[in-house]
This record gives sequence, C-alpha cells and structure tokens, in this order.
Amino acid sequence: MFDVIVVGARCGGAATALLLARKGFKVLVVDRARFPSEIPRGHFIQRQGPKLLQRWGVLDEIVNSGCPPVTTITTDLGDFPLKGTDLVCDGVALGYGPRRRVLDTILIEAAISSGAEFRESFSVDDYLSEGGAITGIRGRLHGNTTEISERARITVGADGRNSSLARAISAPVYEQVAALTCWYFSYWSGVPLDGLEIYYRDCKALFAFPTNDGLAAVFVAWPISEFPCVRQNIQERFMKALEAAPNLEARIRAGKREERFYGTADVPNFYRKPYGPVGRW
Repeated sequence: MFDVIVVGARCGGAATALLLARKGFKVLVVDRARFPSEIPRGHFIQRQGPKLLQRWGVLDEIVNSGCPPVTTITTDLGDFPLKGTDLVCDGVALGYGPRRRVLDTILIEAAISSGAEFRESFSVDDYLSEGGAITGIRGRLHGNTTEISERARITVGADGRNSSLARAISAPVYEQVAALTCWYFSYWSGVPLDGLEIYYRDCKALFAFPTNDGLAAVFVAWPISEFPCVRQNIQERFMKALEAAPNLEARIRAGKREERFYGTADVPNFYRKPYGPVGRW
C-alpha cells in the first residue's frame, strides 16, 4: 500500500514524486516508457522553472549534462530586435533548454534517490476503485503477461493531455479552445546562437536556443489553418518560414540538420479540473 501512486514519470510526474518522497510519503511512480528516452515536445525552461530546479538540487546536473545556461534573449516582432544580456539572478540563468531524455532522467533519478519507487516500461491497463474513489492501478510490465495491482490513498495522473486517469474518471475540462497553431522543430549542428532568439513574422513564430551536444533547437509555429499545406512538405515549408528572419536563416543553412523533423497539430488548449474526494484524482 502506497501513500501516492503517480502515473507518468516525465517532468510533471517525476517532480511530483520527488517532492512527495522528500516529505516522507511512500510513493510509486510508473511510466510505460523506458528511460532515458526522448519525446517530441518543446523543452526550453524559463520563468520560475530554473529557480525550482535549483531549489530541488538538480540544476547543476542539468548544466553538467552539457546544457548551456541561456543568459541572453533577443526578441524581434518585425520592427526592431530587443536584446537583453547578462540575465542571471543569484547564479541562475534566464533559461535552460535540456533535451527531454536528459531532464526527465535527472528528475526521476532524483525522485528515486529521495525514496520513491520507480517502475519503467509499465503500462496501466485499468484503475482500481472503491466507493466511487480511485484506489490504485492495475497493469503490467512490458513483455510480461502477469497483471500487477497496486493500491494507494491517492492516485495522480501525470500522463499528459490524453491522460488515461482523466478518461477513467471523466475529469471535466473548461475554457476549452481547439488548437490554434501547429509546430515543427529539429536540431542543427554548427549553428551559433546568441542565447534564446525569438522572431514573429506574418503570423508565424520562430525561435531557437542552444541545447545538449552543441546543437541548436529550432522551432517554427504556423496558424493551424496552414497545417494541411505545411505537412505536405515539412522541410520546404520550414525553411521557407525561416526566410522571414534572414540572419537566423543564414546560420541554419550553413549548419547541418542532425535529426528528423518533429511536430504536431494536436495542441488543444484547456484546463482540467482536479477531481475529489481524496483518492479520486
């Protein structure tokens, strides 16, 4: 019997497990993936994020992984570039862009070190319930037909926008708006960047930042109405969009794309209500 079971061990679930374990709770965190592994999501951490990583004692590990601190930001909305430099407060930079395989692994290892139990390659097939409240999970390890059940006082769904727990309890959503944009991104070597660079042109958002392995992460967002056209030839449309920021485009064309394009139009906007009573999360 656990105090808390966390379904999903990416940055949200791993951080939740880490903080609960440090408070002395008996925590189980499960994820269907095997770590370390990438997921095609944006990964620039800013605002309160860097300070929280420092408070949790993992920021130095992120930097030591080869993820450079970003202390400069250039924002260009089409009229003139606005640049901020030396953006550091109490030794913490404006932002950091670690690859997800790096960030998620560091967080889940910190959770394990704090006392949480972690089961990777574990698929949740169903949820246990009693008296209308969720009381645990039922699932299996990858490649194993033996079903495993675990119980907890509280079960937390940290498994993303398509959460199986949210579906199981029909968690209500509100302020729901359909996708407004579609995104594609990839990674280039040999592209010098001046920290985080953001450009907005003709209803398109372009941004780039340094990440692990000396690579530049480069993103483009289009209005959702352009998605059918964009996906017909992603590379062509991606490079065409960069022409609106010639300085960035020139550096990217001089570099080398090291990975395929990642992207999606499945980016709905909504809030999901927590569900009570205790145990029915």
